[in-house]
Amino acid sequence: MQSRSMAVIAISCVLIGSAAAQTTSPSGTPVPRLRGAEKQASIAAATGNTTANVGNPDAVGMDQPVITLKDGCKPIGDITPAQDCVSEVTRAQFEKLANALQPGMAAEAKRGFANNYGRLLVYSDAARALNLENNPDVQLILQFLTNQVLAEGLRRHYAEEFAHPSDQQIQEYYDKNSAKYLEATLERIIIPRNPGSSDKPAPSEEEQKAAAEKFRQRWVAGEDPVKLQQAAYQAAGVTGAGTPEINLGARRRGSLPVNQETVFQLKAGEISPVFDDPAAFYVYKVVSIREIPLSEEKDSIVKTLQQQKLQDKLEQIGKSATPVLNEEYFGPAAVSGAGAATHPTPSGTPSAGNPPK
Repeated sequence: MQSRSMAVIAISCVLIGSAAAQTTSPSGTPVPRLRGAEKQASIAAATGNTTANVGNPDAVGMDQPVITLKDGCKPIGDITPAQDCVSEVTRAQFEKLANALQPGMAAEAKRGFANNYGRLLVYSDAARALNLENNPDVQLILQFLTNQVLAEGLRRHYAEEFAHPSDQQIQEYYDKNSAKYLEATLERIIIPRNPGSSDKPAPSEEEQKAAAEKFRQRWVAGEDPVKLQQAAYQAAGVTGAGTPEINLGARRRGSLPVNQETVFQLKAGEISPVFDDPAAFYVYKVVSIREIPLSEEKDSIVKTLQQQKLQDKLEQIGKSATPVLNEEYFGPAAVSGAGAATHPTPSGTPSAGNPPK
């Protein structure tokens, strides 16, 4: 790939994105969508299916072409090719661009990306042949896109800077959030609400709560929870369906409905009070509690610290200056709803005020 300005690379980044499935031509006509093997490769990349055919990059030299524009750099009707038109892209050039756009791009995704990039080069070569890079509107768009790419570069810069917190920072976070790293093995019985029938009205709310409390007391007294679960379904008139599994396994805070999270305040062997929602009543037993060691959580803590620091930094930068619009020109800002004012985030996507995470 012959040398060209960073502006062209910038617009390539924005138009292609991370191996986008479709590119728009200069005239507004969509470039043909991926089909056949190309489409299957893109689907495989999106779904994580690694059974799709992949190449053997190591068999190709860094200076060998991996994209060849067949019949490229030839006249197109009355369009004379530009002197720096592109007819091929080497492996080294392709991998540098792919890694710049999406570090660690999956091998299955590279075929679709390469196809779209090759098509983009055909259009951009034709545009440069017409000297459109000097068109005032195009220059303004390139400047805007450059700002978008720079903003994304800023986000990447700080994401990398904050990617390696110290062992002390990791330990401090673990100690400060010790409650997050308690794992309770739980059992639960569900007492469905009795909807009643045509010949027998539903019990009152007080009666149903009292019935649920009786099931709880029987569990506290040592009855088998599996039999209690079966009895609860029978009492509610639920037939023709299997009863729920008693054992919930290991759970952490945040894995239960909000009004049932107090279960994690119980000690091993304790049974919870009765919880309820519009459909049923719930009673839990804490079978055991385990403190998850730091060694099992280190990777997730590293990611959490990185995201927190990145968000704080982007918020600091975003709040360092405030755009003030001329309301006589733009009209007053919408108070709420879809028309509320937004601002571009470092990723270039409009946001209602939250930086990317």
